[in-house]
Amino acid sequence: MLTLSKEDRRQLKENGYLVIPDAVPLTLCNDAASLIEQFLNVDPGNSKSWYDKDLGYNGIVPVHQHQSVWNIRQHPNIHSLFSQLLGTEKLWVRLDRLSFKPPSLNPEIDRPKRHIHLDFPVEQLTSLRLQGILYLTDTQKDQGAFCCVPSLYKNEKVLKNRKSLWFDNEELSQNPIESIEGKAGTLIIWDSGLPHSGGLNTSDLPRMALYVSMFPAGAEETSEERIRLWQENRAPEKWRGLPYQQDPEPGKPANLSDLGKKLLGLEDYSADC
Repeated sequence: MLTLSKEDRRQLKENGYLVIPDAVPLTLCNDAASLIEQFLNVDPGNSKSWYDKDLGYNGIVPVHQHQSVWNIRQHPNIHSLFSQLLGTEKLWVRLDRLSFKPPSLNPEIDRPKRHIHLDFPVEQLTSLRLQGILYLTDTQKDQGAFCCVPSLYKNEKVLKNRKSLWFDNEELSQNPIESIEGKAGTLIIWDSGLPHSGGLNTSDLPRMALYVSMFPAGAEETSEERIRLWQENRAPEKWRGLPYQQDPEPGKPANLSDLGKKLLGLEDYSADC
């Protein structure tokens, strides 16, 4: 299992994000990348096929319950990393989705659109809330990589009481955007108070990723609802109705390890955790 250093914790505290290479084995990344290719019917060697389906700027692939997705969620390294940061082993995993982001066909038009945002008003973040993205393939800075604005992190004057969760070019003109590259298997964890986005892909390869994060058990949802979604192969209600989504997803419910059952809420953690 991976152990975070003092420098890792300092990086998250001061800059709002943390990069962990080799968070999961490449075999798990390859399986999830193959799932994306099959779901979208894309050929890695045929760039024309990458654009057959319009997935929007972030390339959301609406698959939530597939076995290859759960295999990453329930890998012990992922749980260990989030538990070290959140201070408890009693965690549930968010039932998030995948991403396929091909190179922009109109980079000069798309470049000014920075898409830097917050997912929640900072006033709602009364305790540490973490998000995460796992690169399924090697991802360069210009390949639609995760990007963020550390200089705005914890800048209450800018972040609090905003009329919009989106940041305009004027706000960003004096605050550099950092793009984070990484090899396949790299996990980026960030504080929800960090302005962020996926960058513009100006490379010649698509970005493939899985959003994965955890939170203290029972803090956001009920176990009954989560178990039902797993049993029925469905996405959380807030993420339904997306283009190309299959509802329910085909196949049997994913097989869960002992840890996976706890991460879902199907089984309780022991009292001494």
